[in-house]
Amino acid sequence: MTGGSAGTSTNLIYLAVAALVIVRFLFRELRERRVRLRSIWIRPGITAAFTVLLIVVAFTTPSSDLGFLAVAGVIGAVLGIVTGTLIVRSTTFRTAGERGAVLAQGSMITVIIWIVALALRFVARFAFAGSGASPAQQFELNAGLLVLVTAAFVVVALGFHRAIDRLAPEQTQTQTQTRSL
Repeated sequence: MTGGSAGTSTNLIYLAVAALVIVRFLFRELRERRVRLRSIWIRPGITAAFTVLLIVVAFTTPSSDLGFLAVAGVIGAVLGIVTGTLIVRSTTFRTAGERGAVLAQGSMITVIIWIVALALRFVARFAFAGSGASPAQQFELNAGLLVLVTAAFVVVALGFHRAIDRLAPEQTQTQTQTRSL
C-alpha cells in the first residue's frame, strides 16, 4: 500500500467514525431522556482530566509552543462556552417526577450544533496536517479542541443542573417538610 492510499484509508476511517457519532447524537438528542444530577458531571470531569493531562504534557515537552497552546486554549474555551450555551438554550426540559432529575430533549438545532463542533475538529485537524504543521503544533491544536469540548460539557452540565434545581424544588421541599413532621 502506498502512502497516499494509507492516508485515504485513514481519512475514510475518520469519516466513518464521525458518521457513527453523528447518528448516535441524532438518536440521543432527539429522544427525551432522563438526566440525573448525580451523573451530569461525569463527562465534564473526564474531559477536564484529559485536558489537564494534555496541558501538563505540553508544558513538559521541549518542542511545545506555549504561546500557540495558550491561543488554542483560549479560542477553544470561548467556542466551547458558546457551543454549550447554544445547546442548553435549544434543549427542552420538563419535570421527571423524581428528585434530582429532569427529562431533557434536544432538537435539530442541538444536533446541528454538535455536528458543527465535530466538523470544526476534523477541519482543523486536516487543515493543520495538510499545511505542514509540526506534530507539536497538531498536539497543541488537539489540546485546544479538547478545551472546547470540556468547556461545552461544563456549560451543558451547569445548564442541566440549573434545570434540575428549577424543576424539582417542590419535590425537595415536600420531602423536607415530611421529614420534619
